[in-house]
Amino acid sequence: MNTNNPLGSIVLISVPENLKIENTDLTIDQSILLPVEIPAGISPSEWKMQDLSWEMILSGMLKILAYDKSNENIGYYRNFVLSVKPQIVQELTQSAIVKAQVKDFDLGEEIFRALAGLEPENIRHRLNLTILYENKANYLKTLNRLEEYQKYMDIAEDSYRDMLEFGDTLADIFFNAAWFFYNKQDFMQTSELASSYLKFGDDEVKLAEAKRLLNDADRIKHQNDAYKEAHELILSDRNKEGLDKIETFLERNPDVWNAWFLKGWALRKLSDFTSAEQAFLKALELNKSQLDIYNELAICEIEMENYSAAEAHLLQAFEMDSENVKVISNMGILALKQGKKEDARGFFHTVLELEPEDPIALEYLNFLEKT
Repeated sequence: MNTNNPLGSIVLISVPENLKIENTDLTIDQSILLPVEIPAGISPSEWKMQDLSWEMILSGMLKILAYDKSNENIGYYRNFVLSVKPQIVQELTQSAIVKAQVKDFDLGEEIFRALAGLEPENIRHRLNLTILYENKANYLKTLNRLEEYQKYMDIAEDSYRDMLEFGDTLADIFFNAAWFFYNKQDFMQTSELASSYLKFGDDEVKLAEAKRLLNDADRIKHQNDAYKEAHELILSDRNKEGLDKIETFLERNPDVWNAWFLKGWALRKLSDFTSAEQAFLKALELNKSQLDIYNELAICEIEMENYSAAEAHLLQAFEMDSENVKVISNMGILALKQGKKEDARGFFHTVLELEPEDPIALEYLNFLEKT
């Protein structure tokens, strides 16, 4: 996708005289130009009309629907696509989900944008696009590309806030937004959104999750500012100050897993691995569903040369997300510490398959070549 000008590959043509559409009631409007997407590697000036195909026309219309919502002919293009391919919504939705799962976020985004243009009244497409932005942000965070991470988190947050007015008709907006703000440590917002899902939702699994989120958030929300201050201090490497803040918080809130995780994180950054391990184990006792707890525990255990425990925790994290580069990098570091150089090399090559410029994998592979 050309991110600078996604419509740069589009040319507009007059309706060919021999254009016929079978099995549809669509009336061809000869006065409206048809957008055609030129195949990659061919400039619009080089493209020849005899190479025209239905796929190029439909692809061109989908590009307009995705990136030019104010186009004067967008209603005609929308009807055209739906008439020619009645099953296209289901096909595109499945394709976009698959692209997002394999982390082809750019193409997944383009498809979800086209779906939102194709069915603007279907808020589900906008929700799927927002979830994609959130997942892309989290993936960028694992690569330590923090500026891009923040960009997509901001996009996702703006999108969730824009959609909240539709939550009473699509309760999943409340559910997914509740998780989003929970992960942002905004527990006041989490509490409100989880409560809204409990009011409007009907999925039993999600209702149970919303109750848990609500309970977690309600324990913290009245001290949200104190928790966020501790988080920001530790995030900015003012670890001793942050540790003092989170210790005070834990005296009043001993059952909040997030706070124990934050304490462990500060202690690990201060190289107090034994105390950090104990804090992470307490966080794990309270919440066994967070990949980062297992990963941080393993880092401490590697440093303490408790390799069997580190391996067990990394394998649990790997089962949760088999493409998490932080976890795979730590598996490589663990293998290297155990003297398993070929295994380590394999882990670091896997990281580079997922993220070709990953600095940690490149550094360790360079080290392995030298030794």
